[in-house]
Amino acid sequence: MLPDAQMRMATEHVYELRNVRKIYGTKGNYVEALRGINLDVRKGEFLAIMGPSGSGKTTLLSIMGLLTRPTSGSVRIMGRDLATLNDKQITLMRRKTIGFIFQTFNLVPWLTAAENIELALAVGEYNGNRKRRIMELLDSVGLRGRENHKPSELSGGEQQRVAIARALANNPSIILADEPTGNLDSASGLQVMEILRGLVREGRTVVMVTHNEAMAEMSDRIARIRDGIIVGEEVISHVEV
Repeated sequence: MLPDAQMRMATEHVYELRNVRKIYGTKGNYVEALRGINLDVRKGEFLAIMGPSGSGKTTLLSIMGLLTRPTSGSVRIMGRDLATLNDKQITLMRRKTIGFIFQTFNLVPWLTAAENIELALAVGEYNGNRKRRIMELLDSVGLRGRENHKPSELSGGEQQRVAIARALANNPSIILADEPTGNLDSASGLQVMEILRGLVREGRTVVMVTHNEAMAEMSDRIARIRDGIIVGEEVISHVEV
């Protein structure tokens, strides 16, 4: 039996979404991207969201990333109701709490790996030793020695690992990944997934959108979305070595 404090942590919800709807456009010419999403994500969980193109995956991730507000319904993140926060509070929470990883890496092409990470530290107003922090982050993704290389001098897998290091720059508790292995070969994709699983073992929460069933099965739970609603969920069992 877990101690009470550990039991509370084990069931603590990082996200609580209730009847979340998102409509784009105006009456008579609108698209209902989300049609009533109900979803909880536990602290320290690795959730994969799967669904066909146009199913609402990216819109859902955008709302969870505090990049857009729902049209209706409630979103609670870390216990705070999104509806009670103003734009400045949302920006601060996003900056301090959430790290983003994208399919296309989104690295600044004329900056080195180290400089891309330093840019994130500057935006996040990191006050520690930036050079030391950059090397710690590059070490954590296996890229020490590549800090002075620009994106064009790195493989796709290496670029994505730089992007992961950048996402971790300000030590967020939540990582949101949009098709993080979509542009990678299978070996590089597995490397990225192992890094994400390592982040979960450290206690971070990871939510990943993917089309890849094999990658999704490396998560803890899969939520399947279609036509803007969750149509099924399954828990994945893992034997950690």
